[in-house]
Amino acid sequence: MRVPQWLSLLVAIWVMAFGVYRLWLARDPKTDQKKDEGKKGLFAMNRRTHLLIGIVYLLLGGALVATSFGWNPMATFFAPDTATTPDKPAKTKGGIDVN
Repeated sequence: MRVPQWLSLLVAIWVMAFGVYRLWLARDPKTDQKKDEGKKGLFAMNRRTHLLIGIVYLLLGGALVATSFGWNPMATFFAPDTATTPDKPAKTKGGIDVN
């Protein structure tokens, strides 16, 4: 079963939007004040951390978009290259490989 392309693109847009939000938090000077107020979780992070995580989310979203349109970075690890043919034909006896 394949994941529909529209669904993977929707998830990619969601991930990239969260990355943009993290970049917006990195730009916001109130983030440091919220940290001093004793906020916890997402708002207690440093502005540089927000910047770094926002960039990572944008890269992940870009990779999701690329894989939605057919890019497969792991293709050569799990399947043989189909562009080349073997030098010798396989030894068969009645259609059964006898290696």
